[in-house]
Amino acid sequence: METKMLDAHIPLPLAERLDALAIDLALPRDEIVTEAISAWIDQEERRRITALRTIAAANTIVLIEHHRAIDWADSL
Repeated sequence: METKMLDAHIPLPLAERLDALAIDLALPRDEIVTEAISAWIDQEERRRITALRTIAAANTIVLIEHHRAIDWADSL
């Protein structure tokens, strides 16, 4: 798979945590970062799909005039 080099400035405490995790897991940092970015993108895509579905569902709601709802309720 082709790759692309990305530069990112991250807070030093986060970089230290990443380094410690890489050592503990015996994994390269780039593998951990790639997995984290992939998980974040997957989550954001799911959120976006959920939001779009919610908007679509809201657009299909049938609205009725208030007095018609009152008339219907009174008829029960």
